[in-house]
Amino acid sequence: MYAELERLKGWPEVDMDEMRIVFKLNTTKFDFMAISDNRQKIMPFPADRDTTDGSASQLAYKEAVRLVNPQNHILKGQVDDKYMYSMEDKDNKVHGWISSDQRVGFWMITPSNEFRVCGPVKQDLTSHAGPTVLSMFTSVHYVGKEMNTTHTSEEPWKKVLGPVFVYLNSASSHNLLWTDAKRQMNDEVQSWPYDFVKSVDYPLHHQRGTVKGQLFVMDGFKNKSKLYGGSAFVGLANPGEAGSWQTESKGYQFWTQADKIGRFTIANARPGNYNLYAWVSGFIGDYKYERNITITPGGEINVGRIVYEPPRSGTTLWEIGVPDRTAAEFYIPDPDPTLLTKLDLNYSNAPQDRFRQYGLWTRYTVLYPREDLIYVAGVSDYKKDWFYAHVSRDTGNGTTLVATTWRIVFNLEAVNQTGNYTLRVALASAMYADLLVRINEANSKPIFTTALIGRDNAIARHGIHGLYRLYNIDIHGNLLRVGNNTIFLTQDRTFAPGTGVMYDYLRLEGPP
Repeated sequence: MYAELERLKGWPEVDMDEMRIVFKLNTTKFDFMAISDNRQKIMPFPADRDTTDGSASQLAYKEAVRLVNPQNHILKGQVDDKYMYSMEDKDNKVHGWISSDQRVGFWMITPSNEFRVCGPVKQDLTSHAGPTVLSMFTSVHYVGKEMNTTHTSEEPWKKVLGPVFVYLNSASSHNLLWTDAKRQMNDEVQSWPYDFVKSVDYPLHHQRGTVKGQLFVMDGFKNKSKLYGGSAFVGLANPGEAGSWQTESKGYQFWTQADKIGRFTIANARPGNYNLYAWVSGFIGDYKYERNITITPGGEINVGRIVYEPPRSGTTLWEIGVPDRTAAEFYIPDPDPTLLTKLDLNYSNAPQDRFRQYGLWTRYTVLYPREDLIYVAGVSDYKKDWFYAHVSRDTGNGTTLVATTWRIVFNLEAVNQTGNYTLRVALASAMYADLLVRINEANSKPIFTTALIGRDNAIARHGIHGLYRLYNIDIHGNLLRVGNNTIFLTQDRTFAPGTGVMYDYLRLEGPP
């Protein structure tokens, strides 16, 4: 199934924040949900989420409830929240529900992401209690209103959403049903683009084009020669600034992942004008190819060897984290024991699952009830000593929040008093945040502030990342001293418990 949406010039202005297909399944039959090999579980019934009759208790926001008296007793005490089952679009190819009694499955299969928005790692909803099955075409989830979903009266627009494939199957076990659904998904991916679509706005295979090349990374302070852009994400999206694909929602996007030596092929791209974008795990920033890319039917463009030079001013004095656009490498605490939720059948609180637990932001106050986090460069371990989210401290049982200031302490054996040092701060997420940076004096005037940023809500929605931002902050050498120095990072907004930032990576560089 697919939809073809069109707006003509002169139509009234409208915001289209969310476009989706929703299936509500039989509430008495479908009881088991699967969204990946590891994320499969028995689910609560809709009545189990009712907070008016004592079946469940309301948590911090309406989507999240604690199951008090569920029909299936093994779910008692667990949290149900549809955002626990979100997934990055690049992985969101098949998900759905199983009726254990009837031994049938209902699956949503998405063979291509070309009609989705905001690039390959945008997260969105999949299936959740209801039983509900979603195909999300457009949403502001994990991005916020920085994503442009406003269509003005002067802006004609047309887009084909889909096709997506609804698959029903029957087998003797959950595992066989899931395995068969994955097989069908692989068949659909191989069949893309479909040949049955008759719309003139849906180009067939021979009407599409290809872009290929090889990406290298040149960071002279890390390696004197070019490095392979291995596993880089490389994509085509509407023309814009480097990184603009993160908030682009009106056109089509085509992404692939380079091999270990940076070679990439983007196949089956629709005819049109694009920019070529990329980003490489292990390096900060975004790449944009200097020339526009024009795809023609049946055409092939080879951009050859292209080189990304990530931001760099001087040698690394210290760094915190891994530049991979997530906060997954930092310390993710165990949840409140009364809210522990088994997110899959073989739940082991594995690192890849820990951030999906409800209410982890509240654990900052438990770990740091009076004094804020202090990180000593060269001594502390970011895996243990850097909390995954810079949030407020709760001083009043969820009703009184105060700003928090983290400190990075570092030693300099020498200081160039006339030179400029550079602090790189890459954020994996921001929600109604304002990050202030001070040097050596906690009450001094900030040398930098982000001002109010972010509405991706990834902290509350178990996202571990939202919208990526990179700040390059100059620090004049006369602010530093030989010996110990301190950088103060203050998250100044206390709008709600989920207000704050998640860091991706921080680095201090010496003068050029």
